[in-house]
Amino acid sequence: MKFMLVVIITMGSPVIGDKQNTFELRIPQENKETCEKSAKTFKFSLPVITMDTKCESKKDNEEPSIHST
Repeated sequence: MKFMLVVIITMGSPVIGDKQNTFELRIPQENKETCEKSAKTFKFSLPVITMDTKCESKKDNEEPSIHST
């Protein structure tokens, strides 16, 4: 697996007084083409949830992960 699909999820909205929480998911992908295709399936937006995606080259010894930022 040479690429990581990075999915950034933001929940909450300062417009309605909610604190925003952001999570980052890193999902391994076989190649850039597969990664970019997978990235399209995660793109959507709701009033209090937004998602953004990007593909990055996998770093040495990088494992799938979920981080709160």
